[in-house]
Amino acid sequence: MLIWWVDKFSLLDFPGELSCIVFTVWCNLRCGYCHNPDFVLPDNIKNLSKNLIPENIFFNFLEKRKWLLTGVSICWWEPTMQKDLYDFCQKVKNMWFKVKLDTNWVNPEIIQKLLDDNLLDYIAMDVKNPLDNYQQITWIVENMNNYKKSIEIIKNSKIDYEFRTTIISWTHTEDSIEKISKSIFGAKKYFLQNFRSSNTLDKDFIWKCFSKNELINFKEIASVNVWNVAIRY
Repeated sequence: MLIWWVDKFSLLDFPGELSCIVFTVWCNLRCGYCHNPDFVLPDNIKNLSKNLIPENIFFNFLEKRKWLLTGVSICWWEPTMQKDLYDFCQKVKNMWFKVKLDTNWVNPEIIQKLLDDNLLDYIAMDVKNPLDNYQQITWIVENMNNYKKSIEIIKNSKIDYEFRTTIISWTHTEDSIEKISKSIFGAKKYFLQNFRSSNTLDKDFIWKCFSKNELINFKEIASVNVWNVAIRY
């Protein structure tokens, strides 16, 4: 695993668990609002490689936290692109920690395999835009069948999960929120996250945040299709 950073303690990232957060590097997408461009672009990652945390250092840390932590959250920037993600999750589970995975949907096969082998306890998946307009945000042409596969795999899983959208005034409207919520129809949880302008991949990506009333309106629209919709300010 290519580990850039470990947040040693979090009460918020993994619902119901005391967790540490493992930050990986590399991503298949190029979202203009990404707040961590240094860990997305290949040339930047090469320059950072000497500062990556070796796995044995992380597992030594985890061994010392057995009585303090209950979970490990694996996130940023797209963990399923890590070729040894499965083995990493297996090692964490063998130490009796729960595992949360954050993903952008690109690799439904590895998500399914991890679920089949009971190596995940929670999944958080980004749904960035309606299916017919995804590239507007990601800048990359991807196989959107994988998007639909990942949604169905997660919805049909036996573990807890959430879907989430970072909403931006530049692209998101009442219509797009309705389409996104329809694409995850019947999901347990859906979070709307307000965009904040800070150190973005696209340096010109400066857009105003939605107001509280606008967010509440989006929440009501999405609630028609999703059981539990909440706002993260």
